[in-house]
Amino acid sequence: MSEPWRMSDGHRENFWRRCGWSPELPDAERERIERRWDDESIDLAELFGW
Repeated sequence: MSEPWRMSDGHRENFWRRCGWSPELPDAERERIERRWDDESIDLAELFGW
């Protein structure tokens, strides 16, 4: 069995930016968005058209 396809960093960052993420945010705010939107959550959101 092969390892599941991993989301690219660019894809993940583009999604996070739509949620208000930016490198200039304070660390705590940036990390909150990154934890909230893991790969599985991003996949599901995009599946439903977000």
